[in-house]
Amino acid sequence: MTENISLKELERKAFRSTFQDGLWDIFLGLLLVNMGGGMLLGASGMSPLWAMVVLTGFAGVVLLGFWVGKKFITTPRIGLVKFGSQRKSKLRRVRVVLFLSVLLGVLMFIWGVGSRYGGAPRLIASLPLPAYIWAAQCLVVFGLAAYFLDVTRFYLYAVLYALPFPLGILLAQNTDLSGSVSMAITFGVAGGVMVLWGAVLFVRFIRRYPVPAERPPLEGVSDAER
Repeated sequence: MTENISLKELERKAFRSTFQDGLWDIFLGLLLVNMGGGMLLGASGMSPLWAMVVLTGFAGVVLLGFWVGKKFITTPRIGLVKFGSQRKSKLRRVRVVLFLSVLLGVLMFIWGVGSRYGGAPRLIASLPLPAYIWAAQCLVVFGLAAYFLDVTRFYLYAVLYALPFPLGILLAQNTDLSGSVSMAITFGVAGGVMVLWGAVLFVRFIRRYPVPAERPPLEGVSDAER
């Protein structure tokens, strides 16, 4: 019984170590920054097509950097771990939650496009309902991710993802800033906090887990005897 508990604790620590490198923090933070940049591109007069190209290109670079970091920085230091069925079940639940979140995001995007080009009734278009939906889904998605993945700081990221949209609306309503600039500020600040914290974790990770040095061959000793 004690051995089973110890194995579960070791698996838990190994699983949590995959989030110690700060790459997830940087990745998620840069996505928020990208959203804020999208607000500025829309206000600059750039065509929607080119704005989408720029934003998609930036997101692609961020995703590539995340993959490269995991493969060539994280894995050589802590290796790959195969988890048990219970842990895999939690990961499947997180994937389902993320899928539903993306689906809801697409519906919100369609809502926004319809409102902008007169495809939605004026009363509906004037309601800040997308802001409430955005905040609610971020709190739920990141809250569940924090619970299933056992990563406590994701609860904070739930707040950092939820606040920029409604705060951007309040900032625009109570200052002389335009809506696009207000959104860019709130999304940029929240994303910047996550990127900064991720950079701190990344530096700590590099220092704590140096790349294992290869042992030089021992003279006069066969491979079987080592």
